[in-house]
Amino acid sequence: MELLLDIGNSSVNWATQENDNFNSTGAFAYSGKTIQQDMQENLPITENPGAVLVSNVAGNQVFNSLSDWVKKQWQQECWQANVSAEYKGLKNSYQDTNQMGVDRWLSMIASWEVNQSALCLVSCGTASTIDLIDHDGHHQGGYIIPGIELMQQALINNTVQINTDIKKEPSIQCAKDTQAAINNGAFAATAYMIDSVTDRFYAESNNDVKCIISGGMANLINPLLKHSFYYEPNLVLMGLSILFRSRQ
Repeated sequence: MELLLDIGNSSVNWATQENDNFNSTGAFAYSGKTIQQDMQENLPITENPGAVLVSNVAGNQVFNSLSDWVKKQWQQECWQANVSAEYKGLKNSYQDTNQMGVDRWLSMIASWEVNQSALCLVSCGTASTIDLIDHDGHHQGGYIIPGIELMQQALINNTVQINTDIKKEPSIQCAKDTQAAINNGAFAATAYMIDSVTDRFYAESNNDVKCIISGGMANLINPLLKHSFYYEPNLVLMGLSILFRSRQ
């Protein structure tokens, strides 16, 4: 059994895998300062994993703390995924691959491995990202914007006259009170950005594009989008597994 961990900016997505199949999956919020305690309290693993695979965008301090916990818990070393310039015909557009979040790269690997086609990949979490891959596997680049909650929090924290709570109700309708206006504005900005990029990429790709969405806010954003996106909650973990097995 292998344990797969996707360490994001504010949450951990995990899965256990045997014979290429995910047996169980889950997610929990964490703090970088208390990740060992958060792992202890939220990870229901009763047997020692044969390998611990990690995708980490939270920095070295979090990874080192996680690694220490894994060593104490299971006497295991963590295998950490890294971004590369190429994977089986998939070509990264970044000249400095260290500048790309490994979660984006793993999502591209998982999607390319399965589809081998033009891809529009959207992830909606703390940040919202869009990555485009053409039919030949060339990464065309991407976009990063603040996620829904981050947009709302920025307004609430930096505007004197706004004193309201964050909502997470998917709507792009014109609002008639401040709380709804902040909520709907963040959803509309995200949805319109995704629609605009997707429209242009469809035209460039002769309308032959596979669209995939993932991330903790994906189920809220997806119904608001113009194009049909396939929801894959474990896209990063799938890419993590694929990359690990390709290195064996």
